[in-house]
Amino acid sequence: MTNALQNLTPEMQERLAQIMAGQVPTGNAPAAPTPPAPVAAQAPIVKPPSLMDHIIALRQEVAQLKQQVDANSNVVDAVGQAVGTLYQMFQPSQANAPGTTFSQEFQQTTDNPEDY
Repeated sequence: MTNALQNLTPEMQERLAQIMAGQVPTGNAPAAPTPPAPVAAQAPIVKPPSLMDHIIALRQEVAQLKQQVDANSNVVDAVGQAVGTLYQMFQPSQANAPGTTFSQEFQQTTDNPEDY
C-alpha cells in the first residue's frame, strides 16, 4: 500500500482492500455509497417562439375572427330581411283593396253585438 493508505485506520484499509478486490464490504463498516440513480428522461428543451411562430399564430387568430365576423354579418342580414318582410306586411299593397293594409284585413267589424 502507498503511504497515504497506510495512514488510514485499519478498518478503512480493510474496506478499501475489499472494494479494490471487488467484494462487498462486511462487518460493522458502513456500506459503500450507491451510485446515483439514472436520471429519468429529461424534459425537452423549450425554445422561445420565433417571429415566424408569432406570425402563424396571428394568421390563425385573424382567420377565426373573420369567421366570426362573417357569421355575425349573416345574422344581421337575416334579421334585416325579416324586419323588412314584417314592415311590408303592414304597408298598403296592390293585392289588397286599395288603401288597406295587411293588419286592417284582420280587423273584424261586428254586426251583431250579442257575440260579446
